[in-house]
Amino acid sequence: MESSELRIFRAVALEGSITKAALSLGYVQSNVTARIQQLEAELKTPLFYRQRGMILTPAGEMLLTYAGQILHLLDDAGRALSETAGPSGSLALGAYQSISSLHLPEVLAKYHKTYPEVDLSLFTGSTDELLNKVLRYELDGAFVKLQAINDDNIIKELEINEDLVIVARPEYENIESLLTKPFLMNSSGCPNRGQLESWLKFKGVGKVRFMEFNHLDSIIHGVLADLGVSFIPHSAIQNYEEKGLLKSFTVPVQFASTKTIFIRHKASLKTSALSKFIEVIQANTSYHAPLPLEAQWNEVNN
Repeated sequence: MESSELRIFRAVALEGSITKAALSLGYVQSNVTARIQQLEAELKTPLFYRQRGMILTPAGEMLLTYAGQILHLLDDAGRALSETAGPSGSLALGAYQSISSLHLPEVLAKYHKTYPEVDLSLFTGSTDELLNKVLRYELDGAFVKLQAINDDNIIKELEINEDLVIVARPEYENIESLLTKPFLMNSSGCPNRGQLESWLKFKGVGKVRFMEFNHLDSIIHGVLADLGVSFIPHSAIQNYEEKGLLKSFTVPVQFASTKTIFIRHKASLKTSALSKFIEVIQANTSYHAPLPLEAQWNEVNN
């Protein structure tokens, strides 16, 4: 079993398609098919159900776990041996949509200007997608919104706390005048929306209309157009508020705090590229230092 075969197998497993895997790897389709067949013959077991796409068999699921670990160690070894005086190589990051719009563009620009030899990439998605990609070693680190991290393989590098506020057009005088309007929010399950629902329940507001917008910029423009109101980080609308275009209303502190965590895989090599990125974040963002590793594990297990 060669590492090249494992890379091909992993690509097919993640893409769910020989054709897509071949495109992502830059191989011809017949070569990918032949290498998968060769690997199955060597292991004397089918790795995929060949139905609508390539679906992993139980043996394939087991091999995928080992393949991720093996390829990760090989890649880490290569990166460790090629580390130079300055950061270089690739740095794959992840973020949920709102922090991608709110915090990262300026930080990434500063990082790229300071460390131009690093090849940056950014994947945006849901917290579940990001966590899964970190666990599969597809991302070096990711910004996620989690109430708790229930996986011993995850390390929190830093925490960013922000204040959530009700946001509306400037002509509205008080919170009570906003409670009959639609709330422009992310889909159900979003931590911010959960806190909003808890606060509304605390106030005795039973019936709430939601319009689902899964992008922070769309939410802000919807509020600007008086389509409704929202409950988002105050830092997202400070510029609009200073210009008199929007107004913010505070809620009790127990409902107003939102936490973003930057995570990485415990087994991943903390390259100089990743270390310098964390330093740039710390220099440009109000953050909290992570708990010591032992305390993180205790937090998970309690």
